[in-house]
Amino acid sequence: MTMLVYTLTIFALLLCCGSVVAALLNRAGDSRRAFDAAWVVAVLLFVADWVLAQAPPFGNMRHVLAFFPLVMVPAAHYLRRFRGLELTSWLAAASALALVGALCMPLQATWRQMPALQSPWFAPHVIAYVVSYGLMTVAALLTLASFRREEKLAEAGEVVRLSLPFMTFGLWSGALWADAAWGGYWAWDIKEAWSLLTWCIYLIYLHVERYSAFASWRRPLLLLGFAAVVVTFLVVNLLPRIESMHSYAQ
Repeated sequence: MTMLVYTLTIFALLLCCGSVVAALLNRAGDSRRAFDAAWVVAVLLFVADWVLAQAPPFGNMRHVLAFFPLVMVPAAHYLRRFRGLELTSWLAAASALALVGALCMPLQATWRQMPALQSPWFAPHVIAYVVSYGLMTVAALLTLASFRREEKLAEAGEVVRLSLPFMTFGLWSGALWADAAWGGYWAWDIKEAWSLLTWCIYLIYLHVERYSAFASWRRPLLLLGFAAVVVTFLVVNLLPRIESMHSYAQ
């Protein structure tokens, strides 16, 4: 099963990279097909992880990173159909980054749910944050691309508008979950504080982006928001010297 997990992860990564390459070659149809195929492989990987963990596989960093393609592919279809944005290759790139991260994480095949994770809020909370963080990664990539192609900045704004409701639900559901698990909605744990800061940065962005007087704030806010995402999602979870109730490293 271990070999299967790694094989599926690599296969999904190659398909995501293939989607990006196809888009660079102006083969949009092939790019979409490769990303859709990555979704199928990611489903198989999700099932394999579930079998290994004997529970919904969201409890460690590798599980969460491997889940990114499962939500990014539907997001690509939604953006194309309902927002008129062809961002398949950008979401594929974000998924590829997540899968590279998954390959760098220990397998933790013996991981089991601790009591605090045995909650009906577990899966929806994690999924909401995976969607929001994946989309914010795409927004950051588009922001960097906007230094050469100005129109990408508007696309980044559209992605943030789609992402923020998921981030809001993640923050809200996390508070409800904390109350059920630890007897309080908010403890100012370092991850909670960074989650709130990240949400505030993107909320400020959405309030100022419509005003031309604040046009110069758009890129700095988007990049600052993504830096906060990185700290919230990776640094707090992985650095062993940071004391957090949410830390994967402890």
